[in-house]
Amino acid sequence: MSRITLGWFNLTQKPDQDLCLKIPICEVYSGIIDRAFPDLDHIGWRDDTKGTCYTFIKNIDDDERERLRHFLELLQIILCLTVTEHLAPHFATELDEAYALDFNFKQDTFPLAYTEIGSLEHLAKEEQNRDAINDLAKRLADVISRHPTLSRVEVIAPIPPRPSKQFHLPVEVVNEISKLLNREVGLRLTKDEHPKLRGLAMADKLAALNGVFHLNESVDGKTVLLIDDLYQSGTSAWALAKFLKENGAREVYALACVKSWRDTDNQ
Repeated sequence: MSRITLGWFNLTQKPDQDLCLKIPICEVYSGIIDRAFPDLDHIGWRDDTKGTCYTFIKNIDDDERERLRHFLELLQIILCLTVTEHLAPHFATELDEAYALDFNFKQDTFPLAYTEIGSLEHLAKEEQNRDAINDLAKRLADVISRHPTLSRVEVIAPIPPRPSKQFHLPVEVVNEISKLLNREVGLRLTKDEHPKLRGLAMADKLAALNGVFHLNESVDGKTVLLIDDLYQSGTSAWALAKFLKENGAREVYALACVKSWRDTDNQ
């Protein structure tokens, strides 16, 4: 269960009782909700049947209730990415949360067909199509603005490219996100040249990324959101998150345009 969406949620309130929230996949989404609404006054998450859980929320006004509902609706349409069996031996909590707008290809379709977001990512990356770049940036900015935790991060930065790379889509979309959200973005973060990771075994990926990141400003105590175009195995994002936390970052999040169906870089 490494890529999930919130399949459903129930927000109900009986007369003279507190608001009840019930969700599935509690081990993932309860923490996400608590981080998004740290001041939410609730009784704590109680186990229910078939992996679901519930809580009762006290003293919530109409505006906050609508903010909560809109956030839950967002979690129904974006992918939440968690540690895979390939990453688990090497990483644990380096990324506090990770998301993608959608998969790059449609499921169970032959011949392969792009999703809407996948088509935009392909056009933006392979053809450097400016309209596609701008569209992706708008969709990413919308998720950031609708996600209470991501909207509060102090630093939004692209995962850095190898120096030999002439065009790097994450840099392009982050520059557009800066305009859309009217905030400064970027991090004085560089990466040494290394072999392409695609197709390498996990041990070789980790070896290639060992010592390649360099930071020229402090992230001590800060929260960071990393933007990427394609999240496949997730090794780059998790390795960079580990590097940032070793340098004092308090929380690190990731948001990608698309997620591949495979987690293994087509090994």
